[in-house]
Amino acid sequence: MEKRTTIEEIAFVKKDGKKIQGRLYRPEETGRRHPIVIFCHGFGSNFRELMHHGDGFAEAGICCLFFDFCGGGPESLSDGTMEEMTVGTECEDLNTVIDCVKGLDYVDSERIFLQGESMGGLVSALVAARRPEDVRALVLWYPAFVVPDDAGKRYEAGVKEVFGLPMGEAFDREAKDIDVYGIIPAYGGPVLMIHGDQDDVVPIGYSERALSVYRDARLTVMPGAGHGYDGADSVAAREYSIDFIRAWM
Repeated sequence: MEKRTTIEEIAFVKKDGKKIQGRLYRPEETGRRHPIVIFCHGFGSNFRELMHHGDGFAEAGICCLFFDFCGGGPESLSDGTMEEMTVGTECEDLNTVIDCVKGLDYVDSERIFLQGESMGGLVSALVAARRPEDVRALVLWYPAFVVPDDAGKRYEAGVKEVFGLPMGEAFDREAKDIDVYGIIPAYGGPVLMIHGDQDDVVPIGYSERALSVYRDARLTVMPGAGHGYDGADSVAAREYSIDFIRAWM
């Protein structure tokens, strides 16, 4: 019998009153609590770019929550503007989502997984390091551990946009000082990184370096893939992620 998926719009409110808008895909089974993966989008993007993965997770018995970071992109459905957004504000957003998700009656709060792409991967890694007891395992697609290096270069040059998108001065001022490889080892749970060997936005060397600081990490290399996955690469990355999460459910 084919498994069915329940899809619902969902919203959370931060302490500062800003609303975070998202969409949840979950198995259409009642009377039990499910594991959940919280999927974080990359810089300048939004959850609609990722939600085609939702059915795959739900059919595997995993709730999958997508949401827009406040000011996370020009088409964000959440409150806030890109000029207000920093890595720190996105960490606040994810912490809010985790706190709210733990109270959902169909979610097993002991089986919360974080998954992020690009800057969403950086944010997921930073949040997992600060609250490791709440994160069962971590999945990072081409995580943007390059952000502090890039931010430092822009800050020195006085550049205030990324990929043609406007940034507030606070973004690079904060990001340039993030000690990624000093922070992320505080998360001792299992980590899967998936990275293309032709990524010219976040070179794969940043994930390779993370292997040397995480206690329990593996790196799956996507031959020929760049930054962002399409077609067969997208399907493969999802299946790698689901298999990894199911192993830790």
